Amino acid sequence: MTSPHRTIYQRTEDGGVQLASGAARWQLHEDFVHLCPHSSSGKLARFDAELKPFVDDLTRGALVVIDMQNDFCAPGGWTDQSGQDHTRCRTAIPGVQRALEAARRHGMWVIWVYWHNRPDLRNLGAPTLYAFKHEPDQRGIGEDLARGPVLTSGAWGAEIVDELKPLMREEDVHIEKVRMSGFYGTHLDQVLRTQGITTLYLAGVNIDQCVTTTMEDACFRDYNAVLLEDACATSSPDYCRQAVVYNAKNCWGFVMDTQAFANPTLMG
Repeated sequence: MTSPHRTIYQRTEDGGVQLASGAARWQLHEDFVHLCPHSSSGKLARFDAELKPFVDDLTRGALVVIDMQNDFCAPGGWTDQSGQDHTRCRTAIPGVQRALEAARRHGMWVIWVYWHNRPDLRNLGAPTLYAFKHEPDQRGIGEDLARGPVLTSGAWGAEIVDELKPLMREEDVHIEKVRMSGFYGTHLDQVLRTQGITTLYLAGVNIDQCVTTTMEDACFRDYNAVLLEDACATSSPDYCRQAVVYNAKNCWGFVMDTQAFANPTLMG
């Protein structure tokens, strides 16, 4: 006899619809989505998100903080020196601070993801280099600025901004990346799976580049992905952010703010 948990789109006893099968199944209801109907941990919480609120097990979540580095967010960094408005990226800092406080309270892992390129740039191919250097005299990844080479391991620009350094803990996970996505060529996926993490709450910069590509890759790997909208920022035009938020809640997962993240309804 076929297990009922293997039948996709079947009606559940409480009127929902089953999505996927086995331990990874969801239950879709008219007013919420249950991401872990099989959980027995006693730490279920309902989050007010878009497009729908969702219920999840707090022990399965992790806050992923992406690229909150000097080169993007600090005066004198790469964004600033490139003539873009780095202060727009800095608007993510208070939201990340709130998200960190909430994640600690929830007992979640905190994972820091950031660019740390080799000084010889052998980890970067031409398409990636061109993405950040469209003119011969434009400063690209690894090239020297006043405070050192751009996004290079050991350089000032690659360090986490001063406002967040005091909030880092020894037990936090650090993932060095060499592409926009935090998954490409890193051990992020292995860390998540070995620690039983299935839901990622994403924050950082730039929302329309490294944050969204990491969220998309998370979705492609069947992680539950949640964008913390007010803990993200970009120096790009506003329409770039708007497109990411739209796709995040319509395609890749869920969107909510840090207040909703910090104040779920605990269900016991």
